[in-house]
Amino acid sequence: MPSRRNVVRSAAWTVPIVAVTAAAPAYAASCGTATYTWRLDWSNDNATDAFTTTYPAPTTLGGVQTGVATITGPAGTTPLKVTFSSQMQGTMSRDGDNLQLSSSLSPAADNVGGLNQGAGLNISHQSPIPNGRGNRQDISISFDRPVTGLTFTITDIDRQDGDWNDRVELTGTRTFSAPNVSGNGTNGTAPMFNNNAWRPRNNADNADNDSNDGNVTVTFGGTIAANTAIVMSFWNNSGNGNQRVFLSDFTFTALGC
Repeated sequence: MPSRRNVVRSAAWTVPIVAVTAAAPAYAASCGTATYTWRLDWSNDNATDAFTTTYPAPTTLGGVQTGVATITGPAGTTPLKVTFSSQMQGTMSRDGDNLQLSSSLSPAADNVGGLNQGAGLNISHQSPIPNGRGNRQDISISFDRPVTGLTFTITDIDRQDGDWNDRVELTGTRTFSAPNVSGNGTNGTAPMFNNNAWRPRNNADNADNDSNDGNVTVTFGGTIAANTAIVMSFWNNSGNGNQRVFLSDFTFTALGC
């Protein structure tokens, strides 16, 4: 029987076509002090969401893969851009659907982390995947203006014996909630990496895409400066099969321009 991840991997990964709201006015001479609660909505299916997200297919240049999400807000605001930049380390390779969206698949793959937000951003490695932190994917996430109170969930941190054993780290000053995941998401000193990176608790087996068992919800209470990246590192502790995690919708506050 094919593994859960092999089924997901063989499915068609698509980027939704989204109707963009009317263009926002040109950049104002002064942004003023009004702030908005922005939402990077991967599926644009949140009924209370005043913002629309467009996310074209990522591009690769010089080994760096980049995806840019543009969030269009209410009249009087300037669209806000969130950039995801992927750099591979060691001998790890991206899968073909890396930095793309899990859209229009089975209900499990279209409800990542059981969050009822729909699709998520897919972070995936190509089989056979090497072991150890030296073989990883680093994803830099940055915003084109200062943002405060950034919150999102990393989902599907789990393991499958002989195939993968997820390890995830995230830079920056943040708090997190991870009822079913061990570690604190920081980079430890060898050979203690496994005591710090987020990892499956008690080596719990494979969680479905729509399960919250592999969720870590992070919150950056302070302000992240414009064009200043936080970096998520994703690697494999054991096994050599396919490997993936997902990023949920992002919410944060920022000026309108």
